Amino acid sequence: MTIDLQRIALGLACALAGAAAWALTVPDLQALLRTAPIRSVPFSELRESPWLAVPIESHGTLHSTPESLEKRILAPRQETWRLLADRMEWVDRDGVAVKHVLYSEAPAVAALANALRHVVAADLTSLTRDFQVELAGDERQWTARLQPREATVGRYLDHIELQGAGPQLQVIIVVERQGERTTTRLQP
Repeated sequence: MTIDLQRIALGLACALAGAAAWALTVPDLQALLRTAPIRSVPFSELRESPWLAVPIESHGTLHSTPESLEKRILAPRQETWRLLADRMEWVDRDGVAVKHVLYSEAPAVAALANALRHVVAADLTSLTRDFQVELAGDERQWTARLQPREATVGRYLDHIELQGAGPQLQVIIVVERQGERTTTRLQP
């Protein structure tokens, strides 16, 4: 009888320890991601839209600095997108044509750009101002779903989903209200 009680107690202790491993918080995930910061990483991306006959595939490299996130696309055509503190820039492959979108004129673009900058910089606590963050999983395999708090942003952006394993952010999925979906896979 004593052995059975010991087994039950051990089983309960293991179950409680396992349950605790599943309780991942935003600060926990932020600390985990900061152990392997992203500076430069290859990516592949799939853009799906009800208005496209076929999805668009692209690939290139993401470069992160404290001031910006830069996406250099190598294919299907060369171009560069920069997410800065106050604007988004697009530069053609020759570096000649530059277009800007000021965040003050496009709140949904601002929220998305800031979210992506904060995510790649492992600054998840800053996201909680603009998004409700729902976490699932544990430090080994996790998912974060970001729901916009502002109605003006929510009209355009349904949600952002982040997927990762350990300290590695692996997938960023952006789902827009009009049915467009962009899935970015990082390849550390």
